[in-house]
Amino acid sequence: MRWVILLLAIAVVLPTVCLLWFMNQAVKNVQLAARQKLINAYGDKALEVRTEVERRWQHQEESVAGVLREHRFPDVFGYLMQNNATSADGVAVYDSNGRCIYPTHAPQLDEEPELAEEFEGAWEAEFSQNDLASASSRYEEISRKSESAYCYYKALLGQVRCLRGLGEIDKAILLCEHLAYQRTEKRMDARGLFLKANALLFLADLRKEIRHRHADSEWKFQAAVRNLLNTASSYSTGAGPVMAISSEQRAFLGRKALELVERSGPFLPHPDYNDIPAAIDRISNKARPLAAAEELSLQAASKYARPLEYPLRIFDNVPGWGNEGVYFFTCKADDKTVMLLKRRETFIHEPDVAREKAIIYDLWYYADAFDNSDVAYRIVDRWNDYVGGLRAPKGEPLLSTAVGSYFRGWKLELYLKDDSSFEEAARRQTATYIWSGVLVIVLILAVGGFAAQAVGRQVRLNRLKNDFIATVSHELKTPLASMRVLVDTLLEGHYRNQQQAAEYLELVSHENERLSRLIDNFLTFSRMERNKQTFDMLRVSPVAIAQKAAEAVKTKFEQSRCRCDVKIDQNLPDVLADEDAMVTALVNLLDNACKYSYDDRDISLRVFAEDKLVCFSVADNGIGLSRRAAKKVFKRFYQVDRSLSRPAGGCGLGLSIVKFVVDAHKGSISVESKPGRGSTFTIKLPAIK
Repeated sequence: MRWVILLLAIAVVLPTVCLLWFMNQAVKNVQLAARQKLINAYGDKALEVRTEVERRWQHQEESVAGVLREHRFPDVFGYLMQNNATSADGVAVYDSNGRCIYPTHAPQLDEEPELAEEFEGAWEAEFSQNDLASASSRYEEISRKSESAYCYYKALLGQVRCLRGLGEIDKAILLCEHLAYQRTEKRMDARGLFLKANALLFLADLRKEIRHRHADSEWKFQAAVRNLLNTASSYSTGAGPVMAISSEQRAFLGRKALELVERSGPFLPHPDYNDIPAAIDRISNKARPLAAAEELSLQAASKYARPLEYPLRIFDNVPGWGNEGVYFFTCKADDKTVMLLKRRETFIHEPDVAREKAIIYDLWYYADAFDNSDVAYRIVDRWNDYVGGLRAPKGEPLLSTAVGSYFRGWKLELYLKDDSSFEEAARRQTATYIWSGVLVIVLILAVGGFAAQAVGRQVRLNRLKNDFIATVSHELKTPLASMRVLVDTLLEGHYRNQQQAAEYLELVSHENERLSRLIDNFLTFSRMERNKQTFDMLRVSPVAIAQKAAEAVKTKFEQSRCRCDVKIDQNLPDVLADEDAMVTALVNLLDNACKYSYDDRDISLRVFAEDKLVCFSVADNGIGLSRRAAKKVFKRFYQVDRSLSRPAGGCGLGLSIVKFVVDAHKGSISVESKPGRGSTFTIKLPAIK
């Protein structure tokens, strides 16, 4: 039996394990296929965006080259910074020899030797002796003698300082206006232009002191501030020679002008000139990034006297420069090299940052392509520093690819917003595998279970048949042997008298009756097995059934010295039954009661009504049954004592036949028993009116 169970277990477990392994591999393959499908789809999308970005960069590079060819300095800077041609934070331009030609530094402001002594006397009177009147006269005399614009402006600006110190603000303002707005016949150079621009700053500062005298003073102050801002933020050489000042000087003027605007507070509108405050706000917004761009460009030109030797079309980070560093984009235009600069902190792509503030707003193509998809994008530079998109990703990226040839070393990383999204894509296919596998496993287990049950049933049946054959052989052999011995004795005449012969014949009759009853049980069992047993259901009195059963066992009970007490209630309802079958069932119960009561045999048969049921109860004072045996006693061939040497005969069919008959009558049979205290079997049949 162990080998049979082992083979069945192997036949079930091995295919199940193999199926589970194949299912697991199939699910993994589907998930990998779904992941690869996502990678291919988003890889194609990334390539599409990269192609578009490179196309726009190539166009931008050509635009920068065109600006260098068509414009003069400082027009180039103004055009690049103000026309969104690059959205850069700064520009540095180098010539073919690698010399920086923009931004430009302020020239050295050394004094002309022939006027050094005159200026020294004026300075001593102004700063050492605090004789402002004398210093003013000396400055005025120097201005009349000077031939260069630089000395001329320097002397008159000194006179303005003295007049301001003497409290003659109006005279100082008139002189400043002359310096700032009037043309001069003096020879003009870069240093002179810077001083002319400084006169605008001085004029605005003087106007500030008297701005509250009356309405005209206020709007003249505002006009001076506006003119100063225009000078600092205008890059068109056609606007006048003052615009040709150096980048360093322009950055200085722009910073001072913006500080003056911030310190002066809100500008009040004038009834006749109410557009000036709006113009100041507009020009300030324009001048602020330009001044910052000039300063950043000057820092780059100071740090790199020659252009960076990077390949064409590359951004690089300069570690240690500022809090976040600066990115450079290098391109060539004819014999010039242009480095576009962008502060890294303003380049970081954040959701609330306007597109025009990104160094190359083409990178927003990545945001447009992936923001509303199942993936989140992240861009890092060649140092793996964050540039844009997802700041703190989790896990490994789904896809990592280059941003483009214009961004050497930069990477685009795509992360799944939901790690199970590719599983969602594969769920429809894996569900089919899983349910198919589960169904097959259930079928395998069911078939295995049925096979095990069938094998077990067959094994039990074989065992029961073996026991049955042994029991039948024993049960048939015993009465036959007894009858043979008795018959041989009678034939040989070995008896004393006729009374002894009559006793031997009576014993033969008893054994014959026992043999007939045993054979009847075998035939009944055979009909039960073939479902050939039929019952003739008629209206029958339970009294008649009980009386016939008691009469059938009367002779046997008398010979076995077994007392049988029959109690039948009055006015019992009839039952629908086969009278002979029910008599047989009661006879089997009474016979069993007598068989398993060995000493003082006291058996009772009661017939009574209970809840629309007619009950036949057979009680004995025999050996009784255990609880476990009581549950199995109605099974075929079941015997509590299976030994062939047991004192009670039988083959274990009597109670199973009783159960079969009762079930056919739609009744029930139960047993109440305890070992050593006897048993009570009760048959309950439905009553009819």
